[in-house]
Amino acid sequence: MPIAPCPDFRLQATVSLFGHDYLATDLSHDIGPSNPTFVGHQRTVLWDHLTHEETIRSGLTKAPYSYRVVGMLLCDHTSTHVDAINHIVPEPGARAIDELPLEWFIVPGVWFDFSYLPPNAYITRRDVEQAIEKTGVTIRPNSVVLNYTGWYRKWGQPYDYIKDYPGVDREAMEFLADRGVINVGADAPSIDSHAEVARIKVQPGHIVCRERRIMNMENMANIDLIPKHEFWFIGLPLKLHNATGSPIRAVALTEL
Repeated sequence: MPIAPCPDFRLQATVSLFGHDYLATDLSHDIGPSNPTFVGHQRTVLWDHLTHEETIRSGLTKAPYSYRVVGMLLCDHTSTHVDAINHIVPEPGARAIDELPLEWFIVPGVWFDFSYLPPNAYITRRDVEQAIEKTGVTIRPNSVVLNYTGWYRKWGQPYDYIKDYPGVDREAMEFLADRGVINVGADAPSIDSHAEVARIKVQPGHIVCRERRIMNMENMANIDLIPKHEFWFIGLPLKLHNATGSPIRAVALTEL
């Protein structure tokens, strides 16, 4: 009996859509118990709820058929995720993740390299302007901007990963929002600098999201592997009822 051919998993793969070839780049970390956990968030727990052997022994199946299922306990801001509006907006009617429009998650995108910044630094408006000039990109309305800091390489070092990362300041975030950006992503625990998150505790990037009713994504990966600075972005959340965010499988599509 022939078995369907299944390629090995790769961070990048060529896909064909609507008559065009694209390089798809995986921008998400996995979700597992060893993931770094943001202070105050639920740690991820996974367990074998039923094994193949248990389904047969319990009479749920008859050999040779069996199945396995995994139980999970996790935060809606686990691993690579997107924040919903109600995460940072306390007013009634602030949209939960299951109420946000599909067109916000399939959008044009650009990415910028800020990996030269030191720990706890701020990404300023001038940094963004210089990045635009260097890459020659056009920030389109209703688009996503991804900030590459290189911090995602610390993912396997959970205690180092959750501290000292750089992030946007208020002026930089306002500059992006003024250009119609509806989502900003970072390859760190927050779009804000750790200095803001841990010491100042104001988080200007999130405040701008709150004021403008836009989104942000955190714990992204492999942004630097996207071969062009302009691409199509897909990052669909789970349709979690009234949740304040959701893990996403984020992908950049770059036309070949």
